[in-house]
Amino acid sequence: MIHWKIILYSNTFLAPFTAGTLCGLAIYNSIIINLPFPLPLYKKILNEPMTLDDFIELDPVMGKNLRELLLYEGDDVEEVMCLNFTLDRVYFDEVVSKELKPGGADIPVTNDNRGVIVFLSFVLSREEYVQLIVDYILTKSIEEEFSSFCAGFERVCGGDILRLFQPVELMSLVVGNEDYDWDAFKSNTSYKGEYSADHETIVTFWSVFDEMALEDKKKFLLFLTGCDRVPLLGMRAIKMVIEPVQDSRLLPVAHTCVHQLDLPKYGTKERLKYKLLQAIQHYEGFGLV
Repeated sequence: MIHWKIILYSNTFLAPFTAGTLCGLAIYNSIIINLPFPLPLYKKILNEPMTLDDFIELDPVMGKNLRELLLYEGDDVEEVMCLNFTLDRVYFDEVVSKELKPGGADIPVTNDNRGVIVFLSFVLSREEYVQLIVDYILTKSIEEEFSSFCAGFERVCGGDILRLFQPVELMSLVVGNEDYDWDAFKSNTSYKGEYSADHETIVTFWSVFDEMALEDKKKFLLFLTGCDRVPLLGMRAIKMVIEPVQDSRLLPVAHTCVHQLDLPKYGTKERLKYKLLQAIQHYEGFGLV
């Protein structure tokens, strides 16, 4: 998988732009695709401010350290923490110190009101320090890459209509969710040829499917659709079609573009289960490699 950090921190224009275009195409064409981007990215697309909670999702260790700094109850922050308004970053195995504000290397992080005025209210020095780190890492340090990502995204899927979505909804449009409703999936299935809901092979198929573990059902969904997650509109948006195949020596075959399953007429439940599990165990689906 291409991790979101690799894309956004890439030194080339192509990677973020392409990733943004793929994300936009997934939404435009109502296709679920495994793009492993976190919720804060979708918040940024919708121009929502980044918070410490967003930072913790992306960097749990450093984020929790920053939260502990805010929750520290002692009045000796400067002496205990020994921090100033700089941030050390590693670039190509070299530690580079970045000033978070002019003269930051000479400004200690304290626990008193020597902070700055933000929206007509005083901000404690340590609170300002945390805000500046969040802003630098999640906004300023990736400004060029994120602009490239947005250019690709908006090329396909821009416009004011996006503002109607919450970040989690926008994320679900791309990667789906895990709200599985297998009864809806079954009732929405149609059949071709001699197959019907009452056909012996179909009855056996659903008996095998109902007995499968959740992970195997998800593998079947991946096998059928190319993704193991549920579209924003739910399982009813997945309309499986099952078509008969005469040669029982063959494995079941899925046509992901149309959600069609070619299912041979196996003679026994045991054989159908064996063939079906064999087919789904070695399927990879769609994704970025």
